[in-house]
Formats: sequence, structure tokens, C-alpha cells
Amino acid sequence: MKILLIGIGRWGKNHLIALQKLVGELFVSDSDPGQIKACEEFSIQSDHLSTDYLDFIDSVDGVDVVTPADSHLTICRECLKKGKDVFVEKPMALTSKEAKEMVSMADGRGLILQVGHIYRYHPAVSKIKSLLEEGRLGTIRYAYGHFMGFKRPRMDVGVTQTDAIHFFDLFNYLFGHPPQAVRSVVRNYLNSLLDDTSISVLEYGETIVLIEAGYMPPEKRRDVSIVGDKGSIYCDFRKNTLLFYENRHEKQGDRWVAMEGKCSEIPIGSEEPLAIELKAFLESIVTRKRPLADGRAGYDALKVVEACYESSKRGERIEIEWEESKERKEPI
Repeated sequence: MKILLIGIGRWGKNHLIALQKLVGELFVSDSDPGQIKACEEFSIQSDHLSTDYLDFIDSVDGVDVVTPADSHLTICRECLKKGKDVFVEKPMALTSKEAKEMVSMADGRGLILQVGHIYRYHPAVSKIKSLLEEGRLGTIRYAYGHFMGFKRPRMDVGVTQTDAIHFFDLFNYLFGHPPQAVRSVVRNYLNSLLDDTSISVLEYGETIVLIEAGYMPPEKRRDVSIVGDKGSIYCDFRKNTLLFYENRHEKQGDRWVAMEGKCSEIPIGSEEPLAIELKAFLESIVTRKRPLADGRAGYDALKVVEACYESSKRGERIEIEWEESKERKEPI
């Protein structure tokens, strides 16, 4: 299989390393000549390198887009017009309107459009999904996620759209549908045009989910917890650990008693999620099977992001309008 990787910045280089192990022939493009020169250390053939991705677009089976979000629509539109299957990093676009156009183009041409919502492919998430489907946690009451830590802000999108969006999509996937409403507060303490701090509450029916993201906290956190009436889980993605707590509250007479049960660690795989999701993309090219993180997932996540910004701007709860669609998998 021949794949074209567009964009080899910090995260793009991780894609490059993973793809070298997965594909028969890899072409690489970046508009920065300096980045192209840096590819020498990865032993990419010189005739497979270019500052213009259009040089290779007709020679490949699929395209992997790892560029700033403000370039995604233009690049993906061109690739889809050329009849190429596309993997695009999250956020898939700047707006849900742009995402909708990309999904419609892919669906209209029968092409694969996969979005880099990497947590859907994390081995721990597969375990969590199974626990939920088996009813091990019972009725879900509450959940939270933290995606934060001291780091350099991105210049194309704010922290809600680049970091919080990871867990917006994750809970959409785990619960099987997007939230009905959100309440959110975002701030740009660095006085830029983009937010650097984000706290959002998502409503999935009676279940509420709190998501915190930011570039300022001194501790780096990538964790989620889901609390049910039969048990709870805590997952630390940085440590690759998943814990199941058999805790519950029991009514005894006129009072509630906290019944603390045993805590057990659930074994999970150690394969890199990036390798898993790129393998899935290559498999979709062959089988034509819709990806787990398809264009609709990317669109839904962006709708949540936009609702969060609107909620913060207006200082009120925002209900999200979703199009009617059977299993939410038909064209938007």
C-alpha cells in the first residue's frame, strides 16, 4: 500500500515513524523545506519527499493529514476530489460547517474519512466500553475527564478544540451518543485570541460529565473516571492503568451508607494507540468498512466544542440541535 503523509511537525513525525512500519511505500510532504530536510534521519527516499503534496497525490492509495487545523478543509477537499481515502488529525476542521462539507464529500464519493480521535483506539477504552456494555457499573451517574498540563499553546485552535475535544469524543463513543446540552466556561488568560483554560459540563441524559482542559496546571493529567450505582472505574492514560472499584451507596433505614468494595486492576494491552488507529485506517482502505472514528464522529465533537464556546459567551446552558439520523451514521 502507498500512503502520503502530509505534515511532519511534532506529531506528524510520530505518524511517520508508525507508518514506516505499516506501509509498503511512504511518500512525505511538508510545506517547510526544513522539515523535509529533517526526513533524512528517517531514511525516506529523496524522490518520495516534496514541499507540495500534489506531486504525489495521484500515486498513492490514501492520505494522512497532520497539519494545522486551519489547513484541513483545503487539503482534505483536494484529496477527496482526487478520489483518495483520507485520515485527518483532530480537530478535523475549524468549524462543524467545514466538517459537514468534508463528510458529505467523502460519503458522496464512497471514500473513507477517518478522524484522529485516538482515544477510541486506546486498549483501555476498549475495556471500559466492554464494562459499560456488560452492565458492570450499573446505571451511570457521573463522569469526569482531565486533559491538562503546563505546555505551549497551539496557534491554530484553542484548548477546548485541541485538548478537551479528545474527551468530548471519548464520552460520545462510550455512551453511544453525543450530549444533549452543555454548560461551559472558557478563558484566555494569556490574552490571545484563543482559549487556554476550559471547564465544561456535558449532559448525557441524567448523566453529567465534567471535562477540564488547560495549558497552565503544573501537573500533567490524562485521566477519566466513570461512576455507576454498582461500581466505578478510574483510568490513567499516562500510566496506562485501569482500576475497577466495587463501591456503592446502600440505603439502611433512614440513612445512606458508603459501602467500600475491593479495588482491582484490569489488565490492558500496551500497543500504541497511534499504531492501532493507523492500522485501522489501512484496513478500512482495503475492506471499505466505516472507521470507528469516522467523519461523523469528528463532526459531532466539533458541534460540542462550538456549543461550549457559545455557552461560555452567553453564560448559560446551551442545548445542542442534532440532525435526525438512524444510528447517526447516515450522511449529514
